[in-house]
Amino acid sequence: HPYIPFAYADDEWMIFIDKKNGLEIIEREISSETNFSSAVVKSIKELNEFTTRTKFPSHGLILHGSLTDFVDIKKGITEKETLETHFHYLIDKYGEAYIQTDMRAMYNPTRMQQIEKLANKLIQKIKSICPQCDTPGFGITKATAGLPCSLCGNETRSILSYTYTCLTCNYHQEEKYPHHKMFEEPMYCDFCNP
Repeated sequence: HPYIPFAYADDEWMIFIDKKNGLEIIEREISSETNFSSAVVKSIKELNEFTTRTKFPSHGLILHGSLTDFVDIKKGITEKETLETHFHYLIDKYGEAYIQTDMRAMYNPTRMQQIEKLANKLIQKIKSICPQCDTPGFGITKATAGLPCSLCGNETRSILSYTYTCLTCNYHQEEKYPHHKMFEEPMYCDFCNP
């Protein structure tokens, strides 16, 4: 296979390095779907409220004495008994505990889903070939707003077109109406619905 995959990811971006052609194919995915949270807890009630809100035990947690204390840290907590034992230890020692979601993908199914979604987008971008020079990674480099309002005809902030650009030959092509609609609803118009 001509491509040597080298990828790393977080919830926002992933990169594929094609050493043979000297390309970096990058894809982004920004999502508000997260259980990221942290708090100082001093009681079992506060601990239980936090665990309910953050989808414990399917999503792991991290406990330590304070935001800056990493001596008594316990990561990857997915069992209630382990959580409560370490919580009581921290309360006895510090009078409080700092709790946070474990955002490492292996302990966070929500994050795993976002990484999977991002990986699929990156694969599609790698498969997208420039019509001019056959280089992979022909993707969106610009989104142009201005889809007209169906009521008043003024430009809205909604996407009118995407511009695709080749990483190698700079060939570009515009796709109008990428969301298959020629007008935007008045509720999204700054004039009709200020």
